[in-house]
Amino acid sequence: MIPDRYTQEKFAHAHRQQLHREAEIERMLGESPEQSSHPMRHMVGKLRSFLIAVGTRLKQLEQPRKQIAVD
Repeated sequence: MIPDRYTQEKFAHAHRQQLHREAEIERMLGESPEQSSHPMRHMVGKLRSFLIAVGTRLKQLEQPRKQIAVD
Protein backbone atom coordinates (compact mmCIF):
# COMPACT_ATOMS: atom_id res chain seq x y z
CA MET A 1 0.00 0.00 0.00
CA ILE A 2 1.33 3.43 -0.96
CA PRO A 3 0.88 6.12 1.73
CA ASP A 4 -0.84 9.36 0.78
CA ARG A 5 1.16 12.54 0.05
CA TYR A 6 0.68 13.99 3.55
CA THR A 7 2.01 10.82 5.20
CA GLN A 8 4.96 10.67 2.80
CA GLU A 9 5.88 14.29 3.58
CA LYS A 10 5.53 13.64 7.30
CA PHE A 11 7.87 10.61 7.07
CA ALA A 12 10.34 12.56 4.91
CA HIS A 13 10.38 15.44 7.40
CA ALA A 14 10.95 13.08 10.34
CA HIS A 15 13.72 11.34 8.41
CA ARG A 16 15.47 14.66 7.65
CA GLN A 17 15.30 15.65 11.31
CA GLN A 18 16.84 12.33 12.31
CA LEU A 19 19.62 12.79 9.75
CA HIS A 20 20.32 16.28 11.12
CA ARG A 21 20.51 14.95 14.68
CA GLU A 22 22.88 12.17 13.61
CA ALA A 23 25.04 14.62 11.66
CA GLU A 24 25.29 16.90 14.71
CA ILE A 25 26.30 13.98 16.93
CA GLU A 26 28.94 12.90 14.40
CA ARG A 27 30.26 16.46 14.21
CA MET A 28 30.54 16.69 17.99
CA LEU A 29 32.25 13.30 18.24
CA GLY A 30 34.59 14.20 15.40
CA GLU A 31 36.04 17.20 17.21
CA SER A 32 39.43 16.31 18.56
CA PRO A 33 40.05 16.86 22.28
CA GLU A 34 42.98 19.15 21.52
CA GLN A 35 40.77 21.53 19.59
CA SER A 36 38.03 21.67 22.17
CA SER A 37 40.34 22.04 25.18
CA HIS A 38 42.94 24.29 23.54
CA PRO A 39 41.49 27.55 24.91
CA MET A 40 41.31 26.01 28.40
CA ARG A 41 44.92 24.81 28.21
CA HIS A 42 46.00 28.25 27.04
CA MET A 43 44.16 29.91 29.92
CA VAL A 44 45.60 27.48 32.47
CA GLY A 45 49.09 28.12 31.11
CA LYS A 46 48.63 31.88 31.42
CA LEU A 47 47.28 31.52 34.97
CA ARG A 48 50.20 29.28 35.92
CA SER A 49 52.72 31.80 34.59
CA PHE A 50 50.97 34.60 36.46
CA LEU A 51 50.95 32.70 39.74
CA ILE A 52 54.65 31.81 39.39
CA ALA A 53 55.47 35.47 38.74
CA VAL A 54 53.44 36.57 41.78
CA GLY A 55 55.11 33.93 43.98
CA THR A 56 58.57 34.97 42.80
CA ARG A 57 57.79 38.63 43.48
CA LEU A 58 56.48 37.85 46.96
CA LYS A 59 59.66 35.90 47.76
CA GLN A 60 61.76 38.86 46.62
CA LEU A 61 59.76 41.23 48.82
CA GLU A 62 60.08 38.86 51.76
CA GLN A 63 63.88 38.49 51.59
CA PRO A 64 64.82 42.03 52.72
CA ARG A 65 62.52 41.74 55.75
CA LYS A 66 64.29 38.58 56.85
CA GLN A 67 67.69 40.23 56.43
CA ILE A 68 66.63 43.24 58.52
CA ALA A 69 65.27 40.97 61.25
CA VAL A 70 68.55 39.02 61.34
CA ASP A 71 70.74 42.16 61.53
